[in-house]
Amino acid sequence: MKSGAVYIGIGFHLDVEAAEIEEAICRFLEELGIELKEVKGLCTVDFRRTEQLEKVSSLLKKPLFSFSPDEINRVVDVQSQSAAMDAFNIKGVAEPCAILCAKRINGRYKTVKRKSFDRKITLAVVF
Repeated sequence: MKSGAVYIGIGFHLDVEAAEIEEAICRFLEELGIELKEVKGLCTVDFRRTEQLEKVSSLLKKPLFSFSPDEINRVVDVQSQSAAMDAFNIKGVAEPCAILCAKRINGRYKTVKRKSFDRKITLAVVF
């Protein structure tokens, strides 16, 4: 798939290991026909910028971007409901963070694909 710049938003439970996140990312990219080299960044909420996620960023050789809850709550085009609203009073993590990253770096985005893995990891791919 020729999609140009791709950004991956990542939401996850704190007990998730780096290997699980990395595996979920690789599986999701494969399902979508996106090559890892097309990914220009990983994105999450600032309080989920954990050691595990830093390790995934390092392993995949992709920069890690994080956003504040205020920035996330200002995203108007979030399509899906998120458990993050009940847990953290934010619109979501994966989808709005990926949108924010694409808009910040590219000035726009086209498509969002979202998927949950084992109910512990949510990924959103934006291009």
